[in-house]
Order: sequence, then structure tokens, then C-alpha cells
Amino acid sequence: MIKMIKMDLYRFFHSISIWIMLLVDAVLAFLSTILVHAMANSSAAIQTYSNVETLLAGQINGGILMILCTASVTMFVNAKYKGGFIKNIANYLPRREMLIFPDILMVAVVCALHFFVYSACTIGVWEVFFGNTFLSFPVSAIMRLLLVQFLLHWSYCCLLLLFYTLTSSATFTIAAGILISFKILNIIYALAGRLANMDLAQYMLDYNIFQIGLESTKLAYTRAVIVGVVFMLIEMILSCFIMSKKDIT
Repeated sequence: MIKMIKMDLYRFFHSISIWIMLLVDAVLAFLSTILVHAMANSSAAIQTYSNVETLLAGQINGGILMILCTASVTMFVNAKYKGGFIKNIANYLPRREMLIFPDILMVAVVCALHFFVYSACTIGVWEVFFGNTFLSFPVSAIMRLLLVQFLLHWSYCCLLLLFYTLTSSATFTIAAGILISFKILNIIYALAGRLANMDLAQYMLDYNIFQIGLESTKLAYTRAVIVGVVFMLIEMILSCFIMSKKDIT
């Protein structure tokens, strides 16, 4: 297991596509902040993004990190399973499910890097253009938001891993991830709410990513953490079950 994790880390940090995606993080963070700066004379823009924290929270709620994680996770996992590496070691493992756990740790690394690069670049560029409006919220509130959103995004990455494990299709995984990132499931939640007369959305992973923010209540944060953990456990169990039955030799 440890050797598999080390090999995955080596492949990860020597993959050109990963560094390209992190560069995309920096470019998108720069462009989004420049756009806000260009709209500084608009009262609506000032009201919505009066500080760097609300801008960063708004970008995360908008699904931009979900899209970036979708591309990075799918490319990494697809390269691993299509490159013949797994076929060579699968028969030497005592349990096929062991293949899933290094992937879960690696998608956490992918997610953490996207969060760090995008957040650091957004804060840095905002400070250059806006200077004295830096950090209007307490640092503890910002860290709480980022940690909870990281947990939710990690769980989302595990969902992508489940999709790929089930279908072995990078195309399907990316398409499903992008649709989720574009809030397509909100239509289903609205229909379910009308039919069942209940707010199903608040217990779903993607909806919590879109809704949790700096001014969310303690109850909302607690619910988001529970949703993230429960979804991740379910995704891990299903991925392990599918891998144990899957023919990869």
C-alpha cells in the first residue's frame, strides 16, 4: 500500500497535465479578480464582492473548483488505469479493493493543491489591486469555510472516482462532473421537493458546495460536514465493491 502511494505521488508530480491544471488555477484566479476590479465602478459588483473573502467564497460556490478537480482527477486516474500499471500489479494484491485507497488519498492531494493555488492567487491578486480591503472577515471564519469546502470537494472527487471505477470511461466521468458543476441536479431536487414535499437538496453533496458560505449558520456548517463524510464513506464502499468484482486483468 505504501509503495503504491509513493508511486502515485511520483507519477502525480511528474505529470505535465497536473502542472498545466495548476497554471489554469492561477490564470482563472487572476482573470476573475481582474474582472471584479474592472467592474469596481458598478455598485452591484461592490456590493457582491466588497472583499477578497466574498469573492473567493463566490467563486467556490460557483463550481469553478469542481470543474478544475473534475479535469485533474479524471486525467490522473485515467492515465493510471489505461497505462497498464494496474494490470501488472492487480494479481499480486491480496484484495483488489486495495487499489481504491491510494486513489482516495491522491484525489485529496489533487483537491488540496487546487484549493491552495486558487485561494493563494485570488488573495494575492486582490491585495495588489484592492490593498486596504484585505481580510474583512476573521481568519478563523475564512479557514472554516475553506476546510469545510475542501471536505465537500474531496467527497466530490471521490464521487468522480466512483464514476470512473463503475464505467472505466474518462468521457463519462468528465461529462457527469461538468453537469453536476453546472448545477444540473438542482432541477431534480426541485422536482423531488414538489413531489415529496421535502427539501432534498440540503442533504446532497453538490448543493452544500454551492450554498455554504462565510455567513452560513453553525447548523449549516454541521450539516455540510455530515453530508461530506457520509457521501465519502458511501462512495468508498461502493468503489471498493465495484473494484472487487471488476475484471482489470
